[in-house]
Amino acid sequence: MGVPVLRLDPDLGAGIDSRRWDLAERACLARTLEIPPGLWDADAVTDEHGGSGFGLLIVSGILSRRVVQNECHGAELVGPGDLLRPWDQVGDWASIPTESSWLAIERARVAILDGDFARRAAPFPEIALALIRRGLLRSRYLATLIAIISQRRIESRLTMLFWHLADRFGQVRGEWISIPVPLTHRLLSELVAARRPSVTTALSHLQERGALRREGRGWLLRGPAPVAHGDLPAEDEELVLPL
Repeated sequence: MGVPVLRLDPDLGAGIDSRRWDLAERACLARTLEIPPGLWDADAVTDEHGGSGFGLLIVSGILSRRVVQNECHGAELVGPGDLLRPWDQVGDWASIPTESSWLAIERARVAILDGDFARRAAPFPEIALALIRRGLLRSRYLATLIAIISQRRIESRLTMLFWHLADRFGQVRGEWISIPVPLTHRLLSELVAARRPSVTTALSHLQERGALRREGRGWLLRGPAPVAHGDLPAEDEELVLPL
């Protein structure tokens, strides 16, 4: 049958009163899927489940969705609590065709919230509302990423990106914030829309200033956080997209 989703992600049940919690926990079961590190063929999940239900809920681990348009790359990170529907593609009918792929940065686990789960969860609308909220939050994270890559200086983009990731995945450790995400220079270049050599140079400058430090497979970040008014590009400047 599956595992109780409310045990995997109790925040999904926010708003369900204590009298109904046990019933919701027993009813809302879902199968889970383990995704090993490396490229992930999301089409295999689509073929098996037909794109029914709410989608895939990330329980643990972090994935990157990479989008390619001609020779330009973009990326986003998704992690615990995010809702995915990898079978929803716009490339087949969009005026500007794109291709996308998925990479598991570390071992991940997702709960398959298929049509059967949706029917079992129907008596508990609080769960559907929580999942809608997750989807809207992901769109806002993407809007934040767009604001980040609009910054002229690559150091500013990287600083803002790391603080954004600290809000999502960080853990406070004294004067530092630990971001336990194995971000390569290539992935960072795609996240901030810059060429990899430029990102490597900017990272070196940030580390020399003591604002950033590599630790194991993750990163350490310390303040001050970026000011409210960013380093906006002049009107005649263009973003440099990675090749």
